Amino acid sequence: MFIVPMSSIISGAGVGSVAGNAAQTAAATETGAGGDFKNIMQDVINNVEETEAATKVDAYNLSIGNMDDMHTMMINTAKADVALQTMVQLRNKVLESYQTVMNTGL
Repeated sequence: MFIVPMSSIISGAGVGSVAGNAAQTAAATETGAGGDFKNIMQDVINNVEETEAATKVDAYNLSIGNMDDMHTMMINTAKADVALQTMVQLRNKVLESYQTVMNTGL
């Protein structure tokens, strides 16, 4: 059984590298590098798609009797749930930021 690993939101693989990547992202933003937001959003969307696909495969395997370990399916389902919640929260923050900018009256 193959488990699809969850990639980090900020293009890092581990928790320890998130702070370093956040600093690099902040430095790139200050120097005017564009495209970081697009890459982050694309990574989040890809992560949701991958985890949902793994959950669907697990559900299919369970329904036809090819899955012996229920815990793997539950882990993949939890990963998919966390990925979806992360995407929804990121979307909410983007919409909130957009509304704040639009209300400034520029």
